[in-house]
Amino acid sequence: MPRLASPRPRTRAAGPVYTRLRERIVRGRLAPGARVTEADIAADLAVSRTPVREAMQRLVRDGLLAPVDGREGGRTRLAVAPMDAVTLGELYRIAGALEGLAARGLAALPSSRRSDLARRLRAAEQEFRRAAARRPLDYDRVFERHGAVHRTLVEPCAGTELLRALDVIRPRLDRFEWYYAPLVGPDFAATYREHDAIIAAVRSGSADQIERAVRANWFNGATRLSRALGRGKGAGDRG
Repeated sequence: MPRLASPRPRTRAAGPVYTRLRERIVRGRLAPGARVTEADIAADLAVSRTPVREAMQRLVRDGLLAPVDGREGGRTRLAVAPMDAVTLGELYRIAGALEGLAARGLAALPSSRRSDLARRLRAAEQEFRRAAARRPLDYDRVFERHGAVHRTLVEPCAGTELLRALDVIRPRLDRFEWYYAPLVGPDFAATYREHDAIIAAVRSGSADQIERAVRANWFNGATRLSRALGRGKGAGDRG
């Protein structure tokens, strides 16, 4: 039986290059539609083109880079993937469905563990609110604290496959949030109410109530960001 060829090993430098390039896209420092070439990125990051090529291939799989018409030097031309309300809505519905499904598992926990989780969620929520109340607003800190609320919710109940599925779409979710959330904030009152509903649902122990509260937070978040998407530029365009 013929043996399958082993995949080409990644260069050691590809990981850091991927991380830096992904951050530039997620944070809006590379705008939607911006052309991305191996030569330019390699020169900018002071690395060889091989790790850049591998990083760009990963970013295509992530959905952060997309092919554009034509070829250049025998390679497909790439640009930063566009952002639109349809994609935003789809990604947030997927995230809400996955996270809601994971959170249903909390209903099976003993009441003492759910009470403990609710207390940890409340503590994470308070950290988020404190970050959002600071002026000038540090969106790095706000997004990290907001993400901590959702990680606290999901980690006790999500299995490996659910976490993997969420990880697949996470960079694109983060990109929409980073790019347009500054047009939603600094008033996060609606998000606070939705988080309160999630925490109350966790205390209640009702799987249906927990799932509905989690889905509502994601679906309503999509609506808020979709409105912002049509209003103007995001954080990445502010220099």
